[in-house]
Amino acid sequence: MKLVGPWLSGYTRRVGITLRLLTLPFEHLPYHAYREPERVRVFSPMARVPALQLDDGQVLVDSHAIVDYLDSIVPADQRLMPASGPERVRAMQLVGYACACYDKLARYCDELMLRPEAHRLAHLQAGYREQMESGLRVLEAAHADPWLIGSRISQADIMAVVAFQSASVVIPRTVNSESFPRLAALAQQAMQFTAFSSTLPDLEDLQASGLIGADNGI
Repeated sequence: MKLVGPWLSGYTRRVGITLRLLTLPFEHLPYHAYREPERVRVFSPMARVPALQLDDGQVLVDSHAIVDYLDSIVPADQRLMPASGPERVRAMQLVGYACACYDKLARYCDELMLRPEAHRLAHLQAGYREQMESGLRVLEAAHADPWLIGSRISQADIMAVVAFQSASVVIPRTVNSESFPRLAALAQQAMQFTAFSSTLPDLEDLQASGLIGADNGI
């Protein structure tokens, strides 16, 4: 399999973490959708990442579809989403909040960095931040014992950590270990797994993107 997209993309990172936790072999092609759209389009006509090319040549886009497929090809006891019942509902709730947080962060960054300063809409920026921080507070309130769905790591943990770590890079004065101690502890626990530590975006890539402290701590 070939995974297309940089670790800078939280959803690409989600898929990479999943592949590594499930010990599924893959080749990582860190093509950036903005900087290298033509290379991405070879796999994804919309130049959208992540894209996962399967061994038979078919390509899946959208991290939700990709991780669902990956769960379907491993033994049941290795899957990263509960199969049914209250645990599955709870996992879906938390994944939904974490993805929503990441989506709002991405919109916030686009508004802050892609739109010319004279045309930025302050109320949109404030709204995205408020929604994102509200979602993070929901995740913060979830009890991890030791993981969000109990004894085994799940997609809820993966996406919660991705969202928290991404936000802590962009707005570190607001999203940090003091404001969200449980999420920080969850991230620290997850980072003991190579699947998480090996997929952190490179500092050079973060600096080039302008994401580090993008809001100047406001």
